[in-house]
Amino acid sequence: MNRVVSAEMSWRQIEAAVQRGAAAIFPLASTEEHGPHAPTGDYKATAEIARRVAERTGDIAFPCLPFGYSEYFRNYSGTITLQHDTLFRVVEDVVNCLIDQGFKHIILLNGHKGNEAILLPLARKVRRKQGLLLPIVSPFGFALTPALQKELYGEQPIGHGAEPMASIMMYLFPDLVDMNLVEDWDTRTFHGLAPVGLNGLRFEEVTVAFPLDMEDITPDSGSLTDPRPASAEKGQRIVEASVDRIARFVTWFKELEPTLASR
Repeated sequence: MNRVVSAEMSWRQIEAAVQRGAAAIFPLASTEEHGPHAPTGDYKATAEIARRVAERTGDIAFPCLPFGYSEYFRNYSGTITLQHDTLFRVVEDVVNCLIDQGFKHIILLNGHKGNEAILLPLARKVRRKQGLLLPIVSPFGFALTPALQKELYGEQPIGHGAEPMASIMMYLFPDLVDMNLVEDWDTRTFHGLAPVGLNGLRFEEVTVAFPLDMEDITPDSGSLTDPRPASAEKGQRIVEASVDRIARFVTWFKELEPTLASR
C-alpha cells in the first residue's frame, strides 16, 4: 500500500520518501465556532485536503495542527486559541524537524486566515536563517476564486459561521452538520461603524485597525451571513477545486530549487 499520511507510516518509509524527493505538506487550521449548525473542528477539512493532495502528487501529508490563533472567537464554547508566540514556535519547531530530516520542499497548508499574520514572519525567518523558501497555501483561498464564488452563490454574501465552511463540512463530514440548528445571522455595525473583518472599522472612507470580537458584530449565533445556501454539492465543487489547484502548485514548487544563500 502506498501510504501518504506520515502518522500511518514508519520512520523508514518516511526516510525513503525523503530520499526520493517527496515534499512535506504540513496542514494547520483551527478549532473554533462556525455557527450552531457546524462543528468547531474546521481543521478536519484542511487535514483531508492535505491527504488528497498528497495522494495526487505522491508527497507526504503530516498531522494537522488543530489549534490556531482564534482570539476573537474565544468566548464561544469549544474554541481553542493559541497565543501568537506559541503558534509561531510550534510551527517553527515542526518546520525545523522537517528540515533536519532532509525535506527540501515544505508547504504550509493553512486553513485558517487568522494564522496568516503569524506564519508570514515565520516564513521570512526560515528564509533568512535557513535559506529555505516556505510557501503558505490557503486551501479555500485557492479554491474559491471570484468566478467560482459567483457561480455558486451569485451576489449573495458569504462569511464566517456560514458559507463556505458549512458546505465543505457537509461534503466531507455530513454527519457533523445539522442545518436544522441554524439560528439568526447578521453583520452588525459596531457603535455605528461598519466592520472590516475582525480587525478594523470603516471610518469616513478609511479603515481603522480595531480589535473586534465576533460577538461584537453578530447575533448570539456567531454567523455573519446566511448559512442556508449550504449544500454538499457546493462543498464538493470547492474541495475538488482546492485539491486540483494545490496539487498543481505543489508540482510546480517541487521543480524549484527552494534553498537560497543566507543573508
